[in-house]
Amino acid sequence: MNVLIIEPLRELARVLAEALDHHEISAVVACNAQDGIKKADEKTPDIVVMELLIPRHNGLEFIHEFRSYPEWLDIPIILYSNISREELGLEDSKLHEMGIVGYLYKPTTSLESLIKSVESNFASVDI
Repeated sequence: MNVLIIEPLRELARVLAEALDHHEISAVVACNAQDGIKKADEKTPDIVVMELLIPRHNGLEFIHEFRSYPEWLDIPIILYSNISREELGLEDSKLHEMGIVGYLYKPTTSLESLIKSVESNFASVDI
């Protein structure tokens, strides 16, 4: 499995990539939206794990751009963010339309929970 991690905090991105690698999941890291599009273009990810608070674009703008490419329409996205679901204010139906298969709030989500969400993303859609 190939995971694209979009995380502006380089140290956290490194920790996430190493944890996934420990579970034999390949990860590529991008720090912003433009880099995320570039990395996805270089190697199509099986899943995207991303923070909504990213430089230059916000995460929702990235998702809109990402989904504008037909070959990426069905790639699941897990939001792993410092923005809570309540703060974001989007209904479950809208998240599903955007291809978001999981919403994990960083302050209350363990690294192990994130890895389990990545591993099970194809088996079930759980927001």
